[in-house]
Amino acid sequence: MYCYDNAFGLKSNPTPKQAKNFARYNIIIHIKTSLRNAMCSVKKKVLIKTYGCQMNERDTEALKVLLMEAGFTITEKEGDEDVVLLNTCSVREAAELKALGKAGRLLRKKKTHADYKVGVMGCMAAHKKELLFKKLPGLDFIAPPKALHLIPELIQQSYARHANQVAVPEPTFLNFSCYERTYSKHKAVARIPIQQGCNMACSYCIVPKTRGEQQNRPFNSILKEVKEAAQWGTKEIILLGQIVNTYHDPDSRKNFIDLLEAVQNVEAIKRIRFISPHPAFFSSQLMQAFKILPKLCPSLHLPIQSGSDRILKAMRRAYTKAKILEIVKTLRTIDMRASISTDIIVGYPGESEEDFQETVALFKDIKFDMAYIFKYSPRPLTWVAPQEQSLMKIPEKVKEDRNQYLLSILTQCSTEYNRQFMGKYQEVLIEGKAHRGEHKLFGKNIYNKKVILTGPESWINTFKHVQIGKVTASTLEEKVVEDGGTL
Repeated sequence: MYCYDNAFGLKSNPTPKQAKNFARYNIIIHIKTSLRNAMCSVKKKVLIKTYGCQMNERDTEALKVLLMEAGFTITEKEGDEDVVLLNTCSVREAAELKALGKAGRLLRKKKTHADYKVGVMGCMAAHKKELLFKKLPGLDFIAPPKALHLIPELIQQSYARHANQVAVPEPTFLNFSCYERTYSKHKAVARIPIQQGCNMACSYCIVPKTRGEQQNRPFNSILKEVKEAAQWGTKEIILLGQIVNTYHDPDSRKNFIDLLEAVQNVEAIKRIRFISPHPAFFSSQLMQAFKILPKLCPSLHLPIQSGSDRILKAMRRAYTKAKILEIVKTLRTIDMRASISTDIIVGYPGESEEDFQETVALFKDIKFDMAYIFKYSPRPLTWVAPQEQSLMKIPEKVKEDRNQYLLSILTQCSTEYNRQFMGKYQEVLIEGKAHRGEHKLFGKNIYNKKVILTGPESWINTFKHVQIGKVTASTLEEKVVEDGGTL
């Protein structure tokens, strides 16, 4: 029997090593006991600022529910809060610097508001704890990703002790149950975490250091969240994991294909997507799932990182360009319109002009319609980081030029891809209000293309058949909406 302690995410019948780790949490057990009755006595407004990936966004959603259950109030308006939490990302240096800058500005408020609290959670909190307290001396508390469920009590501890620099020890396992009750009505799309951490050793990636080894969520826990989302009216599910296609249930032999089939069988769910898979673990069964599962959308995020086999080997990515082309060919045989997006790193240490041109050629061949293109930045504790200081370092000007060149190709490919929808009707799941324009809404078609249309808010979380009248590199815009298209 594989189960989790409600407080700490620890296995029952722990090994000696796990028992030793458990002893470290005595202080937290004490906090739980002493603050239980006071939990709702400190009614503070909490603001959460989120940086980085969809997993961080999902953690923020879950934490909001945990905080409300503990008696806190959630605010979305900066300046109205008593407590601010920065949910941080460490994948890129720019994201870390942005969060550090924001924390520094927020901490100034403590000079005039004695009870104001600032905390850091997420990936930066996992590997820069001491550095954060040193750089941000007024910081109140730090919580790594696997301590998500302990944050409400950590805030209470900060107030009870009238002190800052409180850090929670990182649990051995994430308590996935904190994701099981976090839905509100009219939520069109639900992001469902199925994993935590990663067992790969990609030379540039810090995720194994910040989120730990891969931990697969129990199959029944995932389905419980999916079904609850469906009950609240959700129409689309996005399965989240660092390498989702390696998922397997810790209690049985059920794998990722079994999970896709189980979600397919939840009647109220109309669409399924997943991110991020690893190209090395694409099986023929997974590719056939796009053919035999009607709800699995023909849109795939395929993080290739580079089009050069030499650089892929240096990155320890465990696949070649041929594997990438095989996946793309198979998917586009199933649906010729299939949308394929990617992640690419330019300026990896030692990347020659020939290596870069191989990436360019692959990009043009596949014609990615969306891509996240990053200039390599060294991450501490990663294998390749020291090489950035050697003769293998790529000059910043070269990185920028390569980045801009790929972005220009992306614009061409995206525009060309979107033109195929001009004048055509598309079924669009409307997700919410658009950022600009009166009465403007946005949604997605099955190919994950953003569609802007005009209509009342009552259309949110419904399907509409929309004729496309304008396209850009990033969006489709409606010409006609058929009211009869509501599902």
